[in-house]
Order: sequence, then C-alpha cells, then structure tokens
Amino acid sequence: MNIRTSFARAVRVAGVVLAASLATIAAAQDKDTFRFAAATDLRVIDPIWSLEYNSRNHGYLVYDTLFAFDSKFQVKPQMVETWTVSDDKLRYAFKLRPGLTWHDGTPVTAADCVASIKRWGQRDSIGQALIAAAGEIKATGTDSFEIILKEPFGHVLSALAKTGSPVPFMMPERIAKTSGFEQIKEVIGSGPFIFARDEWMPGDKAVYKKFKGYKPRSEPSDFMSGGKTAKVERMEWVFIPSGATAAAALLAGEVDWLEHPPSDLLPTLQNDKDITVRAVDPFGMQTMIRFNHIHPPFDNEKVRRAVLQTIEQGEYLRVLSDDKRSWEPCRSFYFCGTRFGRDLAPEQLLFKKNLDKAKKTLAASGYKGEKVVLLDAVDDAILHPVTVVLFDNLKAIGMNVELRATDGATIFALMLKQEPIAQGGWNIGPQYADSSNYSVPFLNNALRAGGVGKASIGWPKNDAIETLRAAFLKAPEAEQGAIADKIQQEAYAAAIYGLTGQYKQLTAYRKSVEGLIDSPIPLFWNVSKK
Repeated sequence: MNIRTSFARAVRVAGVVLAASLATIAAAQDKDTFRFAAATDLRVIDPIWSLEYNSRNHGYLVYDTLFAFDSKFQVKPQMVETWTVSDDKLRYAFKLRPGLTWHDGTPVTAADCVASIKRWGQRDSIGQALIAAAGEIKATGTDSFEIILKEPFGHVLSALAKTGSPVPFMMPERIAKTSGFEQIKEVIGSGPFIFARDEWMPGDKAVYKKFKGYKPRSEPSDFMSGGKTAKVERMEWVFIPSGATAAAALLAGEVDWLEHPPSDLLPTLQNDKDITVRAVDPFGMQTMIRFNHIHPPFDNEKVRRAVLQTIEQGEYLRVLSDDKRSWEPCRSFYFCGTRFGRDLAPEQLLFKKNLDKAKKTLAASGYKGEKVVLLDAVDDAILHPVTVVLFDNLKAIGMNVELRATDGATIFALMLKQEPIAQGGWNIGPQYADSSNYSVPFLNNALRAGGVGKASIGWPKNDAIETLRAAFLKAPEAEQGAIADKIQQEAYAAAIYGLTGQYKQLTAYRKSVEGLIDSPIPLFWNVSKK
C-alpha cells in the first residue's frame, strides 16, 4: 500500500468537489448553525454503554456531570452546588444546583443522579472501584444525596469529574435504571443541547438544538468546568468519509470545523487565509497496538513481545505527520509530560526496531503460521496509516496476516467481540487515546487486566497489575508515583499493549469561528460564528 499515492488521488478528486461546492451557498454560512466534520461517524448514542470517543463527545453536548476538571486539572462543581465530606472521609453529602431541568421539562432530582452513578459504575473501572468501596449511595431529599463509604476511597470527586470514556453523565432515573450492558433507547439529558433524534442519520449526520431551559454556571468556561453556554441555535455533526472531500468542504465554507484533516492536505489548509490550523490538545494522543489476549496467538506473551520488538515509534509517527514538531516518541503508558509520565521501558524497546530479534522471539513462542486478523479502519486518518505500518511489520516477521478493512464505527463494534476469528472475532488492531483517558493509572482502561468481564478491549489477565491498581486507589498521594511506576514495569514485562508514539493531532477550522476551547475533547459550548 502507498499512503501518499492514495492521498494524492484523493486530492485530485477533492479539486472537483471543491469547484462544485464553491458554486453553492454553504449551509455553514448561517451564523446560527455550526457544522462540525467529525473524524468518525456517530453510531452509538449511549455514552455509558459505549467506550467510543464519538459517543463520549456526543454525550458532552447532551448531558451534564456532577463535577468537572478545569484547565489546571482541579475538580470543580458542575451540577452540584455544595458538598461536604465527613472528618473520617467516609461520608460525602451533595446538594444539587437549583433549577436543573431535563430536556423533557421535568426537574433533575437526586434520585436521577444516584441511578446514573450506579449505571456508570457497572461499566467504568474507577466507577466499579467507587461502587465497591461504597456501602450506600442514596437520595436524602429531592435535591440531595450521599455516598457513604465502607472504606477510604480518596478519588470520589475525581471519579465523578472523569472525562475519559465512559464519563459519569447524569440521566433521568427511568433511563438510568437500564442495565449498563444494554443500550438506552431514549436520549434525554440536561446539557446545553438537545439531541434531535428525528434528524439523526447514521453514516451522514447528527443534529443538536440549543436547550433554552439550560442554566449555565456563572463562572467562565474553563476546560470541562464553568458555564456551558450554547451560542448557536443548531449544531450539526456531519460525517464525510473522504478526508480530502471534508477538507474541500471546509475550504468552501460548507463546514466550520474539520476534526482530523489528512496530513497531506495540511499545507493547503494552512495556506488558506480563511482557515486556522493548530493543535487544541496540549498533550495530544497516543497511538497504540491492542492485542486480543483471550485467543491465539496473542494469548501467548512471547508472541506479543515479538510484535513489540518490531516497533520503532518514529516509523508510526511519520505516517501521521512530516512535521516533527507535532509528535514525539513516548514510552510512558500515562503520556509524556504528565504527572506519572515516566519512561521505564527496557533498553531500546519501541525506539529501535529489531526484526531479527522479533523473528527469533516469534519462533521460540511456538507460533505455527496461524491466521492473524488485523483490523483496519480505512476511513480514519490516524488508524489507517498506523495499520499499514503494522501490517508490513507483522508480515516481515512471518505472521500470516489478514486485513479486515471497514469503517471506523464498524471496527469499534468488532473490537467488542470476544468470539474467535472463525466466528467473526479479531486478533490485533491499532487504537488511539487522549490524555483525558490514559494519564492516570486508574483511568487507563487499556491497563485494566482482570480478564474477561473485568478488563477493557483485548481483555488482558494479569493479577499483579490488578493488585497494584487496587493499591493505587487506596494510596496517599505521596505513594502513588511509586505504584504507578510498578504498574508500568509490569505492563512492559507482560507486553499488555504496544505504544507507537504521542501525536498532537492538528485540527482545522474557519477563522469565523470564535470561542473554541483547548481540550483533548471537541467541545461545543462557548462556540460561535462571527
């Protein structure tokens, strides 16, 4: 495969599209309508059931949270007005802000929040830990509730402010009583936008309308905290599978914001006087290789290790951008530049490819040429190029690789399948994560290692990591760094997953856009058009 050739062909097609689009009056020129070209299609609208980023991003438009992080990663109240913590740190009492209303016009109650916390706690690792530590979570009034702990748990507020998937979004009690393992059928939130279910067209667009009953906090908007003011009447998410076509739509004014512009088209966008191209995420994203630990051949640690020995992070990063300023090799599972982001990888692992060593490791593993299904999200400007590099490296060490190529939303659904490949399952595939998910040990879902039912995609089983994660949750702040280091060392020793680098994804938007918030998550409150 030749990525540059395929992009060049797309650019030629885009020229035709652009010429045609310039002859029309762009819908995005309406100041009351904001059009966002999302990187992937919105297929799942339950942000608790789904770990997909687009489902989470959709959730931030529709729902609200009890607490939120500001730009200094300090926990701030959001739906909560006041709270108290007992001297023994075992009783947390919360009172909701007055005037909170669901999109169907009914008031938000404490019972709604209790049910929402419990549903989220079925799906999320830190949520599960909170539920396990809690003796009782109960409403004490229409606007007040308590979390009473059986044992100390110092991350209650951080858990409720969590920004990584799944986020503890609040829902009406009747909806939140749905099992966390079953998708909700009704989308009713209390956030700044209402989901227009009747206009949702999977594969094309999702529409959100300003919720006139929303009462933002009085504080200025600051990252995920503060006032979430909807400044446009209508928000449209459009999905354009071709990155070149999406770039042409941005140039023509048919969309206002392009989430992930193709790297080969960045010079064209940067040279346009009406377009701003920049990174809005201070840490960027990590790309990684996820293994399916429950089926051969990657249930074998030696086979996983052989793949790690093929990695030279620069090779994966260069296919994402020619600009070295936008990426850096990084061997920390918690992101470089963060509190726990130390490099503890052995020797030159992940920095220098060693195919000869990888071949020997693979041979010693007992691998006999079994088919390996590699997932390829062909419409994803990040995952597809990474997959191409991975495919070549797996072939180079003698693995029998079969590409399963389809769209990103389908790939994510496939990664949830636990069946063997003969029944439509998978073996290996790249993913990416932002720092909101992975910069802290208890938030990094890829390091959950409890096996099937107690781990994230890939379902690794490692008792040492699970013991360390549990210790981290109970440890005082002064001891957390040492435990985080031990988790990293064990993850490398067991080859849990492979890091392929840290990349600051550039985004592109029209200069008529104002109020865009710097964040690893695309946020739409405070955004307007001049």
